[in-house]
This record gives sequence, C-alpha cells and structure tokens, in this order.
Amino acid sequence: MEGLTILRTALKGNGFFSLATVALTLLLGKSVTAINEMANGQPTAFSIQLLVFAAVVLISAYRQKVSTLLVWIIIVLDILYVFLGFYNLFAIASQISTGGKLLIIVTNVMVALFAIFQTIGIIRYRKSLKTITE
Repeated sequence: MEGLTILRTALKGNGFFSLATVALTLLLGKSVTAINEMANGQPTAFSIQLLVFAAVVLISAYRQKVSTLLVWIIIVLDILYVFLGFYNLFAIASQISTGGKLLIIVTNVMVALFAIFQTIGIIRYRKSLKTITE
C-alpha cells in the first residue's frame, strides 16, 4: 500500500505545517508585518480557522480507515488556499511588503506540494484498493 504511505505522510506534513503556522501567527501575527499580511490583517481569526483545518487533517492522517471524500475535501481546500494567496498577491500587491509577498509565496508553494502529494497518494491508494478487491 505505497499510496497509503505517501498519503499519510503528506497529510501529516500538511497538518503539522498548519500547526506551526498557527503557532507563529498567534505569537508573531501582531508584531511581524509579513505574518500579519499573510493572515490578511486578522491573525487570530486566521489561526483559529487554520487550527480547525490542521486538526481535521491530522485526524484524517492518523485514522485507521482513510476517508477518501475527506482527503479530496482537504486537497480542494489546499488548492483554494493557494489560489486565494496568489490572487491576494496580484490584487493587493502594492499594499503588501516584500517580506509579506515572500512569505505568501513560500507558504503557497508548500501547500501546493502537499496538495500534489496528497493527490498522488489518494490516487495510488484507490488503485491499490481496486487491485485487492479484484
């Protein structure tokens, strides 16, 4: 079940990256401009939303049975996060500092990589399930 290993690893990475982002945003969101800009000026609300997302992702990663629907929802949310981040870069680029732009780009690349590996993992996992049932 190679796909399951890839999937669980990607989900764990996504969940723990989200938790680290929550911690940094709560601790430094009001004092570090780049982090405040990444959180759209609302570090507390951003952190709460991301904490809920991280919890769902980590629960999904550690559950015995993987919910493919939940994983696809997580992937879609990751993709939406990336698109909205890049939209913000282009829509309000003049209002964002260089550090804020760099942080948004790095975060979006990481989230996009998680979405890619989660997609690869879920596709391989589903293929392996079909092989077992045949």
